[in-house]
Amino acid sequence: MPDVQPLVSDFVLKLKRRKVEGSHAVARQTAELLRSVVSQHRMVSSANQAAALADAVRAVGEQLIAANPVELAVGNIVRRVLHIIKEEDISSTAVGIEGLSVTVDSDDEYDSEHDDRPALSAAVLAAHARNALRAPSLQTLLEDIPVSPAVSRTASSTGDSDGKSKSAGDKSSTRKLKHDVIAAIGDLIDEIDSCYEPISEQAVELIHQNEVILTLGRSRTVKEFLYAAKEKKRSFRVFVAEGAPRYQGHVLAKELVEKGVQTTVITDSAVFAMISRVNMVIVGAHAIMANGGVIAPVGMNMVALAAQRHAVPFVVVAGSHKVSCLTRRLVYRVA
Repeated sequence: MPDVQPLVSDFVLKLKRRKVEGSHAVARQTAELLRSVVSQHRMVSSANQAAALADAVRAVGEQLIAANPVELAVGNIVRRVLHIIKEEDISSTAVGIEGLSVTVDSDDEYDSEHDDRPALSAAVLAAHARNALRAPSLQTLLEDIPVSPAVSRTASSTGDSDGKSKSAGDKSSTRKLKHDVIAAIGDLIDEIDSCYEPISEQAVELIHQNEVILTLGRSRTVKEFLYAAKEKKRSFRVFVAEGAPRYQGHVLAKELVEKGVQTTVITDSAVFAMISRVNMVIVGAHAIMANGGVIAPVGMNMVALAAQRHAVPFVVVAGSHKVSCLTRRLVYRVA
């Protein structure tokens, strides 16, 4: 794909140099790049359209993941796009086999003479049903993607002799598959952009009147969460640990004060001393692992242990693009 390769190389360079910061920005730009990859991909053979499209996305995804393995949002979006391709292929296959009939021995001459739908054996139709009903697995999408048989191959097995009409149908199904995948990726981008709204809607249920909240560093999700509670006329106080070494807690405290939230900045070492006065801890996360673990900024483990010691509720707010299917332990520091 020579048309898309400059875009891929440019984004890979940005990931390596960490010019794109934050899971939200990384996830959105990854989805936009993969949408361009799908749009510019040219089908060489129409026999396995979804498999060829998935291979192209997988090849680009491997380059992006290798560029910066710390940004787990890249792999999450790549897997989501591969899942979209599989779903659209299964959907098109299911629509294609709705008009197929099973060949059985029947004495009804009217059915055999007037039924103009292509006939399939019971074994073939059962195989289609098994492929359509097979549960998807996000963990194996990056390595391999099982693709259900294409409708065009099914039609050819029934003895279609019109080569021109079959070729036109293949091109039409190829365009439809790409169009559906591009539209679904657009919905994914909209979901990433609006990820803060459904999270903020739960702020009123969790934050009550005159509560004291502790957070660490700066997280846009936490900021929008607290903004939503303030707009619902909740009165609360926030202690913000400064979050060394980047001290992003000072930025969050300034933003909260501008919204009229009573905010106090504390040092990271004062968390254990203040935790007994806190009603709830609300923090953001870099990624949420499949086993329930959380990858978060430096100092979050200290806050979690302090909250556990004093039995303080610990709430992590994060968008769906941060949910990873990985379960292995990643040993690195996220500043």
